[in-house]
Amino acid sequence: MITYIINFILLILASIADIKERIIPHKYTIAMIIINLAVGYYYFGFNAIIAFFSTFILCLILSIGMGGGDVKLFTALAPIFAYPDSFVFYIPKYILYLIAISMFLAAFFPMFRILIRYWRDILPSACYLTMILGILYYFIHTYKIPYASIIVWAYIILSIFISRKVPKYKEYTKKLGYLFPIYLVLFYILDRDYFFNHNLLLTSIIYLCELILISIVIYAITGVEISDKKHVEELKEGDILRDVIIIGDDKVEVKNLNIMKRIKLLFEHEIKNENNEKIILTDGEGLSNEDIQIIKNLYNEGKIPEKLNVIKTYPFVPFVVVGYLFVLMLMYLSII
Repeated sequence: MITYIINFILLILASIADIKERIIPHKYTIAMIIINLAVGYYYFGFNAIIAFFSTFILCLILSIGMGGGDVKLFTALAPIFAYPDSFVFYIPKYILYLIAISMFLAAFFPMFRILIRYWRDILPSACYLTMILGILYYFIHTYKIPYASIIVWAYIILSIFISRKVPKYKEYTKKLGYLFPIYLVLFYILDRDYFFNHNLLLTSIIYLCELILISIVIYAITGVEISDKKHVEELKEGDILRDVIIIGDDKVEVKNLNIMKRIKLLFEHEIKNENNEKIILTDGEGLSNEDIQIIKNLYNEGKIPEKLNVIKTYPFVPFVVVGYLFVLMLMYLSII
């Protein structure tokens, strides 16, 4: 118990540093490794060593989107969760829970930020699509249309994409979305049996939540990441550029591309690169020191602007702290 409390304190200190400086000081992870290996070996023997190295390998495999400091944190915590009969492929199941919870929270938080920022667009459009979905399913049920669900959901997803690109379509769907309560009332009046037999109120709420989630994901894919302008001289290792820098023999281009366009650009670059262009495109780990030096050289030569778009990232360690508390709670519940 004392070891778990000490680790919690060290995680809090690491969180404060991560929030302020976006780094995890080595002193905290080294302290955790020393304490946890000693305590883990005392209680669990060689299992603690196995847990340490297997977790390290797993984190390296999952290192896309996970920084080196985060890898070291999970690895440092592994020895104190090496309980007998709690391993899944040589990895402690509580560490797997911790990684899953932390990564879920890290993914959920920016999606929540997108919802908060764009709810005035997302919610009415989702209400409109829920109505369309409900009406189509009504006709599918009434006329026994086979395999219609595939067409319905294809239409729904296509509509969300169109609403991101066509302003007038978005405005019309938003206005129609305000009729959602009237739609439920009309179904209740016109076909009460169908309303109750198919639990239309509950299913409509479920569809609405699903469509909101799909909308948030599509908003993220089509490029609504929160970004800030950052001077070239202020770039740091790990920064994720929203811009893509294409370096050719004759010219240098800076393009602000969303995720879909980045994938397309990378695909075209790999398939056909007739001009031998170099691309600086950052995802996952972000900028390397080598990339930063190239960018600074291009700036000094006057080939790129002084400020670039850098995606706003969030500290990961606070999510690990929340996951750590969840895991301790799960352990306590399993004991009692």
